[in-house]
Amino acid sequence: MGRIKAVVSTLLVFCFLFLAVTGALLFFGKTGVVWGVPRNTLRVAHFWVAASMCVLIVVHVFLNIRVYLAELKSFRRK
Repeated sequence: MGRIKAVVSTLLVFCFLFLAVTGALLFFGKTGVVWGVPRNTLRVAHFWVAASMCVLIVVHVFLNIRVYLAELKSFRRK
């Protein structure tokens, strides 16, 4: 289970970095081509990586539900 968590967390980090870079390029890039990639291709890749990240977030929450529940219990104690 630990290896699966590590893979999911690593994929989330890579998705975040990709989305941060492509989001900035799409936002600030004003031309039709960004780093030699057509803007529409970059937009489509950005969308699909974002969709994949949403799925990975659900998997991440499912894999770590015990940790989240323990954290929520700590709020009630205070």
